[in-house]
Amino acid sequence: GDIINIHQTVNGEDIFILLDIETLDLRYGCDLSYKYQYSVTDLLAPNHFNGDIEWEIVGNLYSMIDEKYR
Repeated sequence: GDIINIHQTVNGEDIFILLDIETLDLRYGCDLSYKYQYSVTDLLAPNHFNGDIEWEIVGNLYSMIDEKYR
């Protein structure tokens, strides 16, 4: 349920939701029914030139839902 900002755009979006880490089920933040269709491992891998991680976790979907409905 992690909300990830990749600090670049893919198909015009920079926010993604990682629904399941074991299967790498990554969805577009604008529409959770739209599954990321490219290589998730390539998107989340460190930069090939300097080893930096260029994305960040900015929230958690399940925590946001829990807080809203308390």
